Amino acid sequence: MIYLHKLLPLMVSPLGVIAFLLLANVWLKKRSLTFFTLVLLLIFSLPLTARVIWQGLEEDYPYSEIQSLKTHDAVIVLSGMLHQFEANGAMKAQWSDPDRFFAGLEILRQGKAKNIIFTGGKMPWSNARAEGEVLREVALIMGVSDEKIKLSGYASNTAEEALVLARLMSENNFNSAILVTSSFHMPRAIQLFKKAGINVEAYSTDFKVSGVGVDWLDYIPSAEGFRNTSNGIREYIGRLYYQLKL
Repeated sequence: MIYLHKLLPLMVSPLGVIAFLLLANVWLKKRSLTFFTLVLLLIFSLPLTARVIWQGLEEDYPYSEIQSLKTHDAVIVLSGMLHQFEANGAMKAQWSDPDRFFAGLEILRQGKAKNIIFTGGKMPWSNARAEGEVLREVALIMGVSDEKIKLSGYASNTAEEALVLARLMSENNFNSAILVTSSFHMPRAIQLFKKAGINVEAYSTDFKVSGVGVDWLDYIPSAEGFRNTSNGIREYIGRLYYQLKL
């Protein structure tokens, strides 16, 4: 199923739409379609387009102070912040977006959670270690007590993370937890965790555009703009999929 989750959104992504229009243009040979495809490509490539999409994704769970949180049994840190590669016969890890990890540690330090849970994020086709295992080692180095660290089972997406965490919460008699993930990802995560029967309080991090002003570079098409637009639309597709499924 995870393979379909990765491939199907491509059909309605900006890349999929552009590819379809180009193929249609080869068949129909219409200048108007060529012009329309070019305009669409430029719009998708504008950082301003990506900004509008990401503002919509982040508006439901804005930034909040840790002090405003209630006290819970644990803080759950969802996977998705490491990049792993093979070198010298072993897997090495590099940070992509470490905000979730450090937010989880700070919540633990401030006493808003008694334990910290790292999820076992791992794709079935990857040789990488489960992300939670790596994060546990880093947390230990930073002085977190091993007794306070919990690891969930393997999971390849948020839906699977919710299921394995529900079991872990039950096994440890945890009644509630603080859920830490990216702001844009929080609505989908909350929906899935509620379905799994987990009582969570949201704490968002990893903001992409919130609080950042528009500048002249936002009006210049770029490959990065196209990528950000595509990623934003993909998140909306994910939300729609689970709304229909649940």
